[in-house]
This record gives sequence, structure tokens and C-alpha cells, in this order.
Amino acid sequence: MNKVYDDIAYGDLGYPELHEHLLPLLQPSQTVLDIGFGAGHMCSPVAFANLNIVGLDHNLYGLEHALKCFKEAGLDGLLTIVNAEALGYLQENVTKYNLVMMSDFLMFQRKTDGREMMRLAYDAVQPSGYIWITALSTGDAFYGAMIETQESIDEDTFLSYSPCGGAGPVCFYHPLEIEYFLQSLGAKIVFQTETMNSAGGMVNIILAQK
Repeated sequence: MNKVYDDIAYGDLGYPELHEHLLPLLQPSQTVLDIGFGAGHMCSPVAFANLNIVGLDHNLYGLEHALKCFKEAGLDGLLTIVNAEALGYLQENVTKYNLVMMSDFLMFQRKTDGREMMRLAYDAVQPSGYIWITALSTGDAFYGAMIETQESIDEDTFLSYSPCGGAGPVCFYHPLEIEYFLQSLGAKIVFQTETMNSAGGMVNIILAQK
């Protein structure tokens, strides 16, 4: 199979840490819930490992684009899309998954909601399953700029203004904050680090097992 997704080469999809630390733990035909799925770029390496993906996002355009990209990449039948708000969906969810992913999703949620969604996401993991989270770090220079120029709208959460108009929350997590929160739920931390993303931002990466 030619591993290209949306004209992006396989090795450039997702974080290198996902390829190195998460993919070796997975088995074909396992089930994955990706919260904040978008157009599927961050989750596509998992699909190439032949896992069944449920892509959850409130943006229907992104989900429809993902369906097109999955087909073009030869990944037909591996994606089920759910067009819904994440918090409401998780509150109603009863399905358990081998893996739950929140890749660069929490950074766009108020921290109060983000913590609740992490709790619900962890609850959706099967016993011995995994949860993968990447979130913007307080070590990022953007955090310092926000502290200096804006009042917070929630803990470590500020309004970010788009050049195209409109505004939305941007949330930062302290190093080890998510790790400690997941441990309080009973999780075992498999891998944790801080790294730079492709946009030059500092992110926390956490992989934990239930």
C-alpha cells in the first residue's frame, strides 16, 4: 500500500512519538475513538495499522473530507464518522474502545470542560486499553504572551482571535498536569514528554494505559 494521506507522506503524519511509542502497542482490528478527529490527519497512522476508527467532531466539513481521504488512501471501511459535540457525546457514550485519542483537541476547550472530557474519555477505554493525549504546554511562548495581554476566561484558558474574525478558547496545560490527572483516575503512564509541533508550538504528549 502506498501510505499517503491527503497528499502527506506517512512518516509526516501525526507526531513522531505516536509512531515510536503508540503504534507498536496496537493490534489490527482493534477499535479507536478519536475525539476532535478533524480531517483525520493525526489519526491516519493508526488507520494504516488496520484499526477501526470512530472519528468524532462537530465540524461536518472536516469529517466529509476525512471520508474522501480514507477512500483515496485505500482505507475504505475503517472509518465511522460521528458529527456531534464531544462533551455531549461522551456523556451519553456506553461503548468501550481499545484506544481513545485526543490529539491537539484540548487546546481548544476551556480547562473545566477539558478535564471532564478527559475523565469521560478515560472511562471509554477498555481495561488494559490506552489513551493518547496531546495538549498545548504552558512552556509555549504563546502562553506568556497571553498572560501578559489578556484576562483568562477559565484556568489557563484565554480567548484567541482569528485573523478571519471570531474568537475561541485556547487552553494550556502545565508539564505533568495531564499525567497527574490521569493517574488520579487510576491510569498507568506509559510515555510522557514535551516537544515542538509542526507549527512551532510546545506540546505535552501523554500515553497512558487503563
